Amino acid sequence: MSDRFRTAVLFGAGADIGSNLIAQNDPRRDGFAITDVVTRHIDADPALAPLGPMRQLHGRLLLADPSLLGQVDVDEARNILLVRERQVRVHFADVTDDSVLGLGRFDLAIVATHRDHIRSRTIMDRFRKVAEHVIGVAENTALPGLYVPLAGADLSLLGMTSTVPDPDGGVYTLGSCQCVGWTAQLRGVLEAARLSRAGAVGLVRAEVDIVHPDTASSQFGTTGVGARREDARDNLRPGFSQLKGSMSRVPGASMLNTVSLRVLTQPPGYQVCRFFVRAELTYDDVLAGFRQAAKALPTVISLADVPIGSRAFSQSRSAATVITAPTHLIVVPDVLPGAGITQIITQAYVHNTVGYCVAVLEAGSRLLAADRTATLLPPVEVTR
Repeated sequence: MSDRFRTAVLFGAGADIGSNLIAQNDPRRDGFAITDVVTRHIDADPALAPLGPMRQLHGRLLLADPSLLGQVDVDEARNILLVRERQVRVHFADVTDDSVLGLGRFDLAIVATHRDHIRSRTIMDRFRKVAEHVIGVAENTALPGLYVPLAGADLSLLGMTSTVPDPDGGVYTLGSCQCVGWTAQLRGVLEAARLSRAGAVGLVRAEVDIVHPDTASSQFGTTGVGARREDARDNLRPGFSQLKGSMSRVPGASMLNTVSLRVLTQPPGYQVCRFFVRAELTYDDVLAGFRQAAKALPTVISLADVPIGSRAFSQSRSAATVITAPTHLIVVPDVLPGAGITQIITQAYVHNTVGYCVAVLEAGSRLLAADRTATLLPPVEVTR
């Protein structure tokens, strides 16, 4: 590959996702380099005066990826991050400021600021003024959904027609880490139906339970009631996920995300999916489907045949690691006697930081390569 890479601007670098995107970006692998970052000015702590905005970004990168120790530094005079000897320009500004529109022209814009920005079509469209392709790292059902686990999938098995991104550019949402985790497991079921020549999945219903690691936006203390506001210590906090929106993009099926249980632990989290289908699939069919899914998308989907703890997968770069042991990958034929419905229960570790960021970078690579296997799910109107 040539040393001349496509360019990307990252909006938002102060939290886990933005920091990990910078850390994980490898231009030779991804085909593009994050050359510029726009993030809000970081006020220095008066008690730690030497730690100005750039030094605080430096620290945030190390906390996100400790393997960067000794490989990241800052040029405070020029507001430049040095990541593995590669320069990344830092612009301290609010993304809604007009000043960001004068940064130049990029091939790709990654929006990792706040869900409210990604949910605003006006703000997302505005980023087209600086980049050909714009992707948001959250869910917005009013935008086309680009879910990497479905790249190359036969959506006709769900009664859907595949569409691909406009090679001349556009605005897309990638969903959250849980959306990517769920579509990774859906991909395994799709492959199982395709390999078994079922003709269609016949998806009747899908249910998802989530155990989500605590995130940097959560707080210690008693500032209020809610999964991200309550004290995280010794406290299971039931909440909700953006996954509901992603699930609503699949037509003709009843969808339910019961809980996104926040726990004080390190990534990855855990996801349990239940698919109710009319296709007559066996355990061997589903296992073969997941093996094919992992083969097709090795950077996004991986398998584990031993159900060991999450620590074993903390350094995994896969967005979803599906447990394929028969004790955890469960197929129940005729689960409702006489109804002709098979239940498929899948369980996976879903990496909400590193693994998700690798999927984001994969999405950017496919967009910039005009990959015709990159599959879009259409916008929908979600009734709240």
